[in-house]
Amino acid sequence: MPPALRLSAATVQEALDRADARHWTRNPPRSPQARLAFLLRQTGGDQTALATRLNVPAHQLDTLRTMRPCEDDPVQQAVERDVIRLWQPRIRQRAHTTILNNNGQMMVSFRAWLGFTAAAGSSDDPRLRFLALSLQAPYIEQLFTARHRNAPEDELRRILSNALGASYFHRTRPAHTTESVTLERIDYLEFYY
Repeated sequence: MPPALRLSAATVQEALDRADARHWTRNPPRSPQARLAFLLRQTGGDQTALATRLNVPAHQLDTLRTMRPCEDDPVQQAVERDVIRLWQPRIRQRAHTTILNNNGQMMVSFRAWLGFTAAAGSSDDPRLRFLALSLQAPYIEQLFTARHRNAPEDELRRILSNALGASYFHRTRPAHTTESVTLERIDYLEFYY
C-alpha cells in the first residue's frame, strides 16, 4: 500500500500545499504510477518538461512505472510534492477565499532558528525555537497571494518571518521592526487553517 501523505514540511511552499490538502474533496492518486500519469497529463504528456519541473533526469521517471512505493526515494518525494501542489486548484482557491472573507485564522507550528537581530547576548538572538503561533490577517493574505502566483521560497519565507515577528516579538516589544526577524534552518513547519 502506498505511504500516507506527510503533513509537515521543511519549506513554506510545501507546508502551505500540505495544509491545503485538508480541504480536498477527493484524494489524489496514491500509487507512483497513477501520480506520474496525473503529472504527465498536467504537462500535456511531455515527459522532458515534467522531469525538468521535478528536477530529476527523464530516465528516472520511467523507473517510477515499475517501482514499489518507497518514502525515502527522492524521485517519488518530488512527484508527491508536485501532485500535492497541483491537486484540486479550485478547491484550494475556494478555501483561501472563504478563510479571508470570514476573517479566518491561520496557525503555524514550527521548529526552526528564529530570532530578532539584536544586541549580542539578547534573549531575542536567533535560536532554535519550537512554537505554535496565530498569524495576523494581512500576512495570511500575503502568503496565499504569493503562493497562488508560485512565488519563490525566499519570498514566502520573508513573509512568514514578518508574520512571526509581528505575532511573537511584538507581543512584548512593540519597538521592534519586523524587517530584522530571521527564520532559518526549518526542521518542521505546519500550517493549520
